[in-house]
Amino acid sequence: MVPHSLTGFAFTPQGRSLGIGLARAQRLAAFFALALFVLGNVVPGDAIARSARARMKRARRESGVASFYGREFYHRLTASGERFDPKRLTAAHRSLPFGTRVRVTNLDNGRRVVVRINDRGPFMKGRVLDLSPAAARKLGFTGQGLARVRLDVLSRLPANYATLMDAPAPPAPPRSQKRARSVTRASRSAG
Repeated sequence: MVPHSLTGFAFTPQGRSLGIGLARAQRLAAFFALALFVLGNVVPGDAIARSARARMKRARRESGVASFYGREFYHRLTASGERFDPKRLTAAHRSLPFGTRVRVTNLDNGRRVVVRINDRGPFMKGRVLDLSPAAARKLGFTGQGLARVRLDVLSRLPANYATLMDAPAPPAPPRSQKRARSVTRASRSAG
């Protein structure tokens, strides 16, 4: 009995098959291999994006502890690729897609702010959100450093973005506004 190297079918040296049972087993194995091949091409391969979409549907509201970024993170690159600006209303979340808008409510004083997710984190156990200092000021917890918050997902990525990493970066403010702000600051400090 010599197995064939390509097909795996076992034949005797005279060219006769070994039996009906073995032939059935070989056909069944070939059928399963073909089925796996066909199903592998039908099922989408982007399991990460699929699971993230499923989490998004479930995660409309979340509660926990929030903190805010320290000075050592100012102007560093975030996970979305943009520079961290402490004056913008942004936040870091572990799984929400970049560009998602979230309403954050401070459960201790009732203050609210809408932030845009642009980074990954927090990486401290028990925390659900890292906020920019501007968002923390609006929520009124810069003195404490931590706050109990509730997150409400307001909007998600536009439908034309295929993956989580395709979220749009925020538009840069026009140059004239930047120049006008610096002129007014300079005149305030001089006067």
